Amino acid sequence: MKKKLLLFALLPLTLSSCASNQISLDAFKEKVNQVEETIAYPYYRVIGTLDFNGEILNINALFDKTPAADKFVPYARYNDGFYCPNAGDSIDEEDIVIYGMASSSYWLRAPMRINKENFFVLDEDGKENITCAHYRLEHLITSFVDQEGSLNPSSCYTYFEFLPDGGFAVGGNKVHTSFKIDNYPYYPDPEAHPDIFGNWSMRNPRPAYQSSVNAKVNVRFEYNAEGWLTREYLATIDYDYRENRTSQVSLESVYSYTFGA
Repeated sequence: MKKKLLLFALLPLTLSSCASNQISLDAFKEKVNQVEETIAYPYYRVIGTLDFNGEILNINALFDKTPAADKFVPYARYNDGFYCPNAGDSIDEEDIVIYGMASSSYWLRAPMRINKENFFVLDEDGKENITCAHYRLEHLITSFVDQEGSLNPSSCYTYFEFLPDGGFAVGGNKVHTSFKIDNYPYYPDPEAHPDIFGNWSMRNPRPAYQSSVNAKVNVRFEYNAEGWLTREYLATIDYDYRENRTSQVSLESVYSYTFGA
């Protein structure tokens, strides 16, 4: 039998959304607009698991290093990435590099923090900014939403939800999407893996993607009342942890934060 996942005991907590808790985007935006943009750069820990390509990867990582303004720092504490609110379709290479250093979810690069300043941002031409949190989450969850037929099942939409603890969630059930799994097979740490660090540079601080996936999945991101990411989860709809199949994928990570100097 396949080895159990590190976080398997956590999965039943919120595998899918409760329909009675789902809300509209406008109601969700109103909720997020109550989250102030406070200055905070916490240390954080990520505990997670990935079942991909028939193998299981468990991680337990502490991010406590000091970020730099001009280069990628492995295991840096929270970094807002020098958010550029006007970086729309005309985003240039410099802006991409700066934004690429922002802290994000460990596996899927979902926004790590949501507040009224970054969730739903419009450019001067009235179009939604491609770096805002809502745009990024929508693209992660429903990248095939404009396709026809089986590529775009009737369930291919993003749901929004309030959580009992005052937080909120964004996700999709049985959606068809395309995504890349970050930090696979290694987190970009030059000390631990000097042989692959050549794929990263100051001009390209992102990990080397080797994990493009096109699948129908259940996916969910949960945030606390202060807008900090607490959990990301994704699994192909036929996922069975007892099976060793390269056609399936499951991932999860949970986050804890330490605030202070």
